[in-house]
Amino acid sequence: MKRFSKFIRYILVSGVLLAGISGAIYAARRAWPSTSGDVLPLTIAIQPRDFTIRISANGELQSSESLSIAVPFVPVERLKIADVVADGRHVNKGDVLVEFDQTDLDLQMLEHRSSLEMSNQKITKSELAIGTEKTDITKDKKIAELELQKINEFLPKDEQIYTRRQIIEGQLDKDFTEKKLVFADARLTLKGKVYTLDEAILLLERQQANSKIGQVERALTSLKLISPASGIIVYANPDFFFGGFTIQPGRTVWIGQALFNLVNPDKMEAKCFVLEKDAGELRKDQPVTLTLDPFPGVEFTGKVKSIDNLARPVDRDSPVKYFQTIVSLDKNDKELMKPGVKLKAQVRASDLKSVIVVPRSAVVKKDSDYIVYVVKGAGEFEPVKVKLGTGDMIQVVVTEGLQAGQVLALNPPDVKRETKEEAKKEK
Repeated sequence: MKRFSKFIRYILVSGVLLAGISGAIYAARRAWPSTSGDVLPLTIAIQPRDFTIRISANGELQSSESLSIAVPFVPVERLKIADVVADGRHVNKGDVLVEFDQTDLDLQMLEHRSSLEMSNQKITKSELAIGTEKTDITKDKKIAELELQKINEFLPKDEQIYTRRQIIEGQLDKDFTEKKLVFADARLTLKGKVYTLDEAILLLERQQANSKIGQVERALTSLKLISPASGIIVYANPDFFFGGFTIQPGRTVWIGQALFNLVNPDKMEAKCFVLEKDAGELRKDQPVTLTLDPFPGVEFTGKVKSIDNLARPVDRDSPVKYFQTIVSLDKNDKELMKPGVKLKAQVRASDLKSVIVVPRSAVVKKDSDYIVYVVKGAGEFEPVKVKLGTGDMIQVVVTEGLQAGQVLALNPPDVKRETKEEAKKEK
């Protein structure tokens, strides 16, 4: 009996404890938010303030004075590099930059000299032929003159001595011999003109051969490219411009092809690339602050010198476009500034006074409108349509829709939580 009563008491105590624990759990669940979506957004009070629009850009240093070194124009289609100065090397005026192999030009010289020799031989042969033919024609003319003299001396004229037939034949021989003299003179004149034309053609061929030989001789003297001034050698980007082309000994290059640049290290400027979507406020003469990647703690100042008219991709296969912007520097540090050094730039586009500025994360785009959420009451937010002005990647100016003193949600409220509260109000 005692055991039974203890068992009953044990069951009653256990039931009371379970009921108490269940009540505590229920109360805790009512007091604790059911989901993370019920956490209220962060808010901030809106107050007009001054705002500076800054445009970020990446780029590299380059010289404002740069001379392109190209393959010389020689009478061959291409040349082979025998020796070339290294990229980034400092050279002095008069140093040899590139030497080219002259094998192709030597072959050209042999060909042109052979053409010149052939032209000289043709001219000599033509002169001999002209002399021989003129001698033959002159001999024929002399014989005709002697014949005419003899005919005139013994020409039958007296009809009492000679028959009519003999007189006529004598006159015909005289006329024929006179015509032979006229024909001989005509041949001399005609042959002279023909030979003059042939000789002119041969002389022109010889002149062309001599001219080509002179071109090759001048080209041979230009196979060493001499530095016109002191500076630093800067190769172009081989991957983008030449598709893997590299400048090195043994490489074949084409006439007129740019090889590298000779830059003046005493006059540096910054070549920056501004994203197309950020370039709306970019203007000439805007102040710029730069930091070099190898020296992030050192700042340099300058201003926008020029802006490209068209946006272009920096990488050949990338769809992202940039406006190339040149920045002139206020001072040049020869110890830190070298061509090709990477940098980061901040362009101070404009200074706005007493404007309402909100984070871009607080702005939601719906259809063709932009809205933000402002506090309407305790835990309640109201969507407000706004118009946006200028801004940067993080903040943007609101020109219409907000007033000073309003409280703005920094992150848009949870749509599900709003739907749940609206459902409770409807009930």
